[in-house]
Amino acid sequence: MTSPTQGLGWPERALRRLRPRAAAGPQTEPGAPGLGWPGAQEISGPADERAAGGLGSGTADDTAREAAADHRSIAGRDSDGGAVPARVRQALAGVSRETSPGDVIAPEREVPVGYPAHADTPIARAARAAVVARSGGDSWLQPSSCRIITIANQKGGVGKTTTAVNLAAALAMHGSRVLVVDLDPQGNASTALDIEHHSGISSVYDVLVEDQPFTEVIRPVAGFAHLYCAPAAIDLAGAEIELVPLVARESRLARALAGYDASNLDYIFIDCPPSLGLLTVNALVAAPEVMIPIQCEYYALEGLEQLLRTIELVRSHLNPALSVTTILLTMYDGRTRLASQVADEVREHFGAVVLDSVIPRSVRVSEAPSYGQSVMTYDPGSSGAQAYLEAARELAGRNAGLPA
Repeated sequence: MTSPTQGLGWPERALRRLRPRAAAGPQTEPGAPGLGWPGAQEISGPADERAAGGLGSGTADDTAREAAADHRSIAGRDSDGGAVPARVRQALAGVSRETSPGDVIAPEREVPVGYPAHADTPIARAARAAVVARSGGDSWLQPSSCRIITIANQKGGVGKTTTAVNLAAALAMHGSRVLVVDLDPQGNASTALDIEHHSGISSVYDVLVEDQPFTEVIRPVAGFAHLYCAPAAIDLAGAEIELVPLVARESRLARALAGYDASNLDYIFIDCPPSLGLLTVNALVAAPEVMIPIQCEYYALEGLEQLLRTIELVRSHLNPALSVTTILLTMYDGRTRLASQVADEVREHFGAVVLDSVIPRSVRVSEAPSYGQSVMTYDPGSSGAQAYLEAARELAGRNAGLPA
């Protein structure tokens, strides 16, 4: 009759110690063949010397001798209880439990035909992005002169600050010298770049209202060799009221930038507040280029008409060189039909001005500012970081068509 425990990996030797026996003395019973346990072992009953002396009464020498005897008994028998042939014992004697450096464990798997070894997998893209984020990548095409780009949209929550910070970080990682001017009283761009912007420190407010030079407020961004920030403090919230009685209040920022030596910079990004007040007008007067981030939702399109009308008024009266050169689609959700429809309408209306790169919704992009980082360094392998990297590459690629 087959023991109910056979086939479960339990050695019969251990079970025999748990069962009461009618008679003492050495017995021989089969083990559980086929499971790696030795069979036909001598099992001592509970009445032998070890049981008589107690479980722990044996000496260390006795224990060692018993272990050696068990090893010889096991080594001399096969799994069916028979003697192991001499040729098998001789072959097993040369087998080590550890492999040497020269041993070949298994042949290398061949890469299937048509499947390159450097395949573009998500893990490979994340690894390459991490290397670029920590060591810098290849230098991109640089403009012949500094490009001043105002990032504006009176609708809030469309990604103006996120776009300014991450495009600046991506460009700085590839050899560009970039300055971010935080013109939003909330100071979110300063937070994302880990720049102090509490009340009482020198900020853009002092530049606009107190005529302080830009050189006294610009600070380097940690972790980047050529990325700088002019922070915004909460004092900037009252600047619009204080600018009203000043002469040429619409061009205060333009005069400050004209007095700053920008020959050592390639890009200046101006992050605007979500309004069309004096701060945004100052940004439009100071820059020849406007970038408009557009959220892929209906409300973003509804407010775009008013922004374009304001840009046209500034071009007619204050800055004839002003033009919309870049539109970036943000917060794209490929699962919804609305996002695709908005993207198609924007591309149909604005044409080549719209970047091919689209910024998807990404949790990593939202998490990065809480750590005082851009998503380019917080999680360079994320979908948001990869999208902003491609957008920055596309923006840099357009430098060739710009006038000197």
